[in-house]
Amino acid sequence: MDKEKNNTEQFAEQLTDRDVTAHTAALWKYKPVPESPEPYPESVCSEASSEGFEVIAASVRGKKHKHDGSNRDDAFAFDFCGGAVIAAVSDGAGSKPLSRIGAKCACDAVLNYAKIRMAAIERDIPDYREALGKAFDDPDFGKVCSELAGMLRDGCAEAYSAVEAAYEKRKELPEFEEALGRKPEIKDFACTLLISVIIPVETSNGREYLTAALQIGDGMIASFDENADFGNALVILGGADSGSFAGETEFITTEQMRSPDSLMSRTKIRRGKMTCLMLMTDGVADDYYPNDPQLLRLMLDLRLNGIKPVPAPGEDENGDTDVNIPKPAEYPWVNDSDVQYALQYTKGVLSESGITLEQLWKNKAVQGKSCLKAFDIVHEKTPKDMLQVWLDNYVERGSFDDRTLLIINVEE
Repeated sequence: MDKEKNNTEQFAEQLTDRDVTAHTAALWKYKPVPESPEPYPESVCSEASSEGFEVIAASVRGKKHKHDGSNRDDAFAFDFCGGAVIAAVSDGAGSKPLSRIGAKCACDAVLNYAKIRMAAIERDIPDYREALGKAFDDPDFGKVCSELAGMLRDGCAEAYSAVEAAYEKRKELPEFEEALGRKPEIKDFACTLLISVIIPVETSNGREYLTAALQIGDGMIASFDENADFGNALVILGGADSGSFAGETEFITTEQMRSPDSLMSRTKIRRGKMTCLMLMTDGVADDYYPNDPQLLRLMLDLRLNGIKPVPAPGEDENGDTDVNIPKPAEYPWVNDSDVQYALQYTKGVLSESGITLEQLWKNKAVQGKSCLKAFDIVHEKTPKDMLQVWLDNYVERGSFDDRTLLIINVEE
């Protein structure tokens, strides 16, 4: 018995991380979206540009949902308003059977409300963008920030009201009672909520961006300045919001989340240089832990897989590419094991080349040599479609949840 155990341990030690992930990837089975009241599509993606902003977003059904034959529970929404971008992302609670409906209702409600409030701010404070460019201790700056923070907090209340209305509309419908084996309850619609508004402003330091964000539950909101050095390129504006017990998260249906004081503590406002903002559910955020600095690895993964462009090397950059570059890894697609997508992994580049995350961040030449394009691999023609392919197919040990990522790129 001891000999057999030793042989097993030796075999396990010989397996590379790629071997283990390849074996695990092949074990997942696929069941289609179930016939149920209001089924949600496997995946959705969207892309739009306006006034110096480009937004790309995608949401895909997680491996576990495909394996079990259950619905995708994530949702997102975004729009442009008066030179600003408003965005929301929500993760329906996996243990709650109608959370997908709650997530979509919450995103749509907070977006619609925020657009109305932004229009009111423009009407009542015509020079609000000028005020946001003033010193942090200027009363005009504080007044507009207070309006924006109030907009986000009131937006959460609107989101809860929308979820409550969704419950009231469906609680007596026979198809929902039949699907659940009981009458629906409000907690069946539980979901997280991440919301943000970005406004370009002119300051004494030139063009900056005022970002207001509020997060209920897990997931992540992060600001990136791709022109900054490694230590200053990432600012986290919202992180996982734990509940009363370990591993528990908060939802907008939680009574505490209707407390103004609780929402105030979850509201973050920042002004500074940035090139993009990302909102993501925990299906993505948990794969890049610890988020600081591993979200910079996320940025590199997006570059290597053609979702964001690889910046050209600067004149003062070493540009050394005399390092080992791994070929993109191929794993079977859960939906069809005969189909494989080749994707490049920053982890693999770091492992093969022996360089650090910080060194790869600085070395645009190695990034260019590592990306899919360098291997003549192009899966889709648009960033939104490539984002959907990548979210649906990248393999990470222990990762099986729905994945939703919303990226707001700003004009540099």
